[in-house]
Amino acid sequence: MIVKQKNLRVFYITVDEKEAFLEYLKKNKGLLLEFFLLIDGKTDESIEEILDNEGFCYKNISAYSPKLLDPKKETKAEDKKEDSSKKIARKERLKIYERPIRSGEEISEELPVVVFGQVNSGAKLFCTQSVTVYGTVDGLVQCDGEFIVFQGLNSRGNLIFNGEVIDRELLKSNTLQKIALESSKVVIKEICASNYNR
Repeated sequence: MIVKQKNLRVFYITVDEKEAFLEYLKKNKGLLLEFFLLIDGKTDESIEEILDNEGFCYKNISAYSPKLLDPKKETKAEDKKEDSSKKIARKERLKIYERPIRSGEEISEELPVVVFGQVNSGAKLFCTQSVTVYGTVDGLVQCDGEFIVFQGLNSRGNLIFNGEVIDRELLKSNTLQKIALESSKVVIKEICASNYNR
């Protein structure tokens, strides 16, 4: 028996309208094929047939209901999380890479990340906090934090911010930009000296 530990990359998608979902799937196929998809919402056999035929790895969770948790156990788990996050905060508050992220390299961080260089093609950076890349993104950056700051997105690069694939047509090349959430809406702003501290 061979046992290997792997990091599982999951993409949760709620299907409201079949046509919109299929269009999203077609547009982002290259990126989504690298993830395990959790499909929820209004699904039918035709959607599952398309996912199977296109080679996606997925699980339809529409029929499942979440398990009820024991409030006492939940409180204890939250306390443990809070204690461990305090320990992390004491040790290190920021992860800095004073180099480019190399092709084939996969980084997963629980702290805010700053990269002084580009994210090369084939490189993957996953972060639960905010990400700043002082270079172009030619690989994959997935950020679940408050913001992503980056110098531009190359043709092979992909950005995922809080579960949403960022449309490259909305971005400028060779320009420092910030992607953030404002009132639950993704907003993209150019950063220049006059608004850098905002």
